[in-house]
Amino acid sequence: MTKFYGFFCMALFGFSPVLFAGSLYQPGDSWHGIVGLGVLFRAEPYKAIDHRILFLPHMIMRRGNFFIEGLEAGYRVAEGAQGHFDLILTPRLEGFDADDHALLNGMADRDFSLDGGIATTWREGQFEFKLSAVTDLLHKSEGEEVTVSVGNTYILTGKMTILTPSIGLKWQSEELVNYYYGVKGREVRATRSAYTGEATLNYIAAIKATYSLSKRSTLFAEIEYERLGDDIYDSPLVEKDQIISVFLAYGWQF
Repeated sequence: MTKFYGFFCMALFGFSPVLFAGSLYQPGDSWHGIVGLGVLFRAEPYKAIDHRILFLPHMIMRRGNFFIEGLEAGYRVAEGAQGHFDLILTPRLEGFDADDHALLNGMADRDFSLDGGIATTWREGQFEFKLSAVTDLLHKSEGEEVTVSVGNTYILTGKMTILTPSIGLKWQSEELVNYYYGVKGREVRATRSAYTGEATLNYIAAIKATYSLSKRSTLFAEIEYERLGDDIYDSPLVEKDQIISVFLAYGWQF
């Protein structure tokens, strides 16, 4: 799987400069954009964890080639009329503490991590396609993830409301699946069997909404539904075949 991921990244990296040839992003000397605060509600698939609530920063900012969009930070390598190509960093807010519930007694913690990789976005007609490939930089799972999606943006109510629905696929490597959903031999209990999964494919549907309260203040919402692949759902740690996330935020433009 690692060979597949490496080949995919090289192909994507090689293709993107051709797509955006002669369109390097222009540098700037100061940060500008939107900064605010949001709350994330995430319905977990684990038997022992019903949901998680996190308070997170909400930023959409630029400084030359550097950018922050939500929880993703990156460097814009190239940009053109059709789209752009980026190097990205993004947190992985998955896992659990074994102390969270009695059902997790004997399990090792599954930690949050930081992913890094490449992403490209391009437009064909009214549709916007996104493709990204990331790997675990903190060596928690040592896994990889590839996501592809297509969406369309609608501007409503006199440019005060922006809606972007999208659908996509998310491939997760065997290492990532086993870190967050596998059960090692030393973690086996009478009520929990050993489990080793394989790489899997999840299905995603999402909608983003932005509403301008004024020239400088904005409300943001995102709802995402992720249908989990069988190699995750078959885990003895899991009781639901889906993850539902709702993020609400307020931002101030400067």
